[in-house]
Amino acid sequence: MNNNLGSFLKLKRIEKNIRQDDLCRGICTPSYLSRIENNHVVADEEIYILLFERLGIAYDQLLESIEHIDEKIEKWYDSLLNKEEYEVNIEELKGLSIIGGSSTSIKFEIVYCRYLLEHDDLTEVSKVLKNLKQIIKVANNRTFFLYTNVLLLYYIKTNKFSEAVEAGVELLQLVGYENLANRFELGIFYYNFSLSLKNIYCYEEALIYIEKALKVFKDEYLLERALACHIILGTCYNNSRKWDDAIATFRLAERILIYLPKEDQNKYLYIISNNLGNCYEYQGKYNEAINYYLEAIKYVNDDNKSKIQLNLIRTYYLKGDIESARLWLKTKQAEEDSRLSEKYQIQLKIFETITDDNLTIDNIINIQKSSINYFLSIKDWKLTVRYSELFANIYESYSHYKQANLLYKLALQTNQNRRE
Repeated sequence: MNNNLGSFLKLKRIEKNIRQDDLCRGICTPSYLSRIENNHVVADEEIYILLFERLGIAYDQLLESIEHIDEKIEKWYDSLLNKEEYEVNIEELKGLSIIGGSSTSIKFEIVYCRYLLEHDDLTEVSKVLKNLKQIIKVANNRTFFLYTNVLLLYYIKTNKFSEAVEAGVELLQLVGYENLANRFELGIFYYNFSLSLKNIYCYEEALIYIEKALKVFKDEYLLERALACHIILGTCYNNSRKWDDAIATFRLAERILIYLPKEDQNKYLYIISNNLGNCYEYQGKYNEAINYYLEAIKYVNDDNKSKIQLNLIRTYYLKGDIESARLWLKTKQAEEDSRLSEKYQIQLKIFETITDDNLTIDNIINIQKSSINYFLSIKDWKLTVRYSELFANIYESYSHYKQANLLYKLALQTNQNRRE
């Protein structure tokens, strides 16, 4: 007899708003029911049959459900990964998982976290994961694989990419971790791990795992997921200064795109065009970069519009077309976007300052110090390098070679640090 049946009995009694006295009348005493519900005693099967019958639950069907609880949890997880509809009574599943024992209950909590992540309930996920961290140990089993993948996704959604990489490394160090999941699940793990590596500037390592993910999704004919892999692949090539490879990868992504439904294409057209703009900007080919940024803005949604506008402002400035940079600045300022992050506000402030007709060396020094210090404080090495080099060029134009040299050194050191 399963000694967790009492917990489920209590759950269903409370759910149906039935008092202990009413449930046990003619079956057992209230004190004995209390001991059953708290799992302090395992009653005779006849008592369980009568108690569950009074709750409208067939005892034999309940036992059958318990036998298949792990299968139900796995199906729920699979439906979440595949973004498929799957009818599930979460509270009932939770209750059944408790009856199934601690390992089943833990698996339920992990999959429940995945469900919460799908609905962006990060506060609740944080609470559940905090409890799970105290229980789950590194182990070569299915539960640890599921836990790691959910943890990885949580860290990605909360921009904690270093923590995501640490979690992924723990799994990768297990001999035979590939046998803990099907190929699709492994593909998702490789994708999320490479995404995390990319976001902490480990581009060479990210290339290894995104290629693993791409192979899985290509073999499974999952075109949209393969397309997403090509975008990360191209981004890593671009940041590794392998621009020909990056451009070829984005061109391939464009060819894949035509096989997706029309309504899904705009999102990727924006991403591909923006990344091609980055490729050409990094090479100093500003006209080509501007053309791609202008193409990207046709498809961009409101959430990403500021990013493209900033790219255009920066590229026009680097090209030496200050008037066009000012026009895009005015366009952005007129929108009064309250959702703009501090990081973007600071970058806009940089260009507001350095495109001003009355620019002075004191203005440059003030905005340089405040912005670079901010980028360093949030550990955004990419922006630290980008704007250190930009300010170094400005100082050179003012013949302030000492300040220019210091910023070039900072850019060089930051680049070295982020690759280590």
